[in-house]
Amino acid sequence: MNSKYRYLIPNGITFLSLTCGIVSILLSASGHLQPGGILILTSYILDLFDGAMARKLKASSEFGLQLDSLVDMVSLGTAPAVLIFMHLQIDGLTMGWLWPFVVMIPLAGAFRLARFNLLPPKKSGNSDSVGLTISTGGATLALAVLADLAIPSEWINDYWYILLLAVVAVLMVSTIEFPSLKGVFSGWRKSAIILSLFGVSVTQMPIFAAWFLWTNAYLGLYVARAGYKRLS
Repeated sequence: MNSKYRYLIPNGITFLSLTCGIVSILLSASGHLQPGGILILTSYILDLFDGAMARKLKASSEFGLQLDSLVDMVSLGTAPAVLIFMHLQIDGLTMGWLWPFVVMIPLAGAFRLARFNLLPPKKSGNSDSVGLTISTGGATLALAVLADLAIPSEWINDYWYILLLAVVAVLMVSTIEFPSLKGVFSGWRKSAIILSLFGVSVTQMPIFAAWFLWTNAYLGLYVARAGYKRLS
């Protein structure tokens, strides 16, 4: 492929991710929460592909890095905050003290992205990230709303969202190491076990609820690992 044009593919994926984030915000603000949440997850999946595609095509660039960070701020930092805010507003939770918790998410995401851009390149074989990535944090928040909408009864109490917002924000600015999906699914046996268990959980509850619970298990596991390392 012409060296000039190979950059178009990963950057095109990134711009598509940005489109998903912008449309998600518009939908959420209009009260269409489910499609808004699904677009955030779409952006999350696209975010996994643009970097991989850039590496495959040897099309990584400083422009792509900065663009990716800006898109993450919109699609996986701001859009999930708007989604949760509108969800709680529709449920009748209009207290003024809710606002700071919602604002914490894009602020923590901006801090996380700025720190990431200043860190030296990762050593070969190390897939861990310092602090929860904004993409995983945003996807977790979107999954909470989608799971709540998918289950007729109130699955997550409105006040639990306040705790979730605070925890996700703190994890993003923390120095706890979280592995990438590539690290989580390293090895076919490990991948097969995880996917099998996920498949079983999907038969018991809506897919968004299962995905949300497994994401929380991922967060809990590596927070516990960090705590164990500090105590040992």
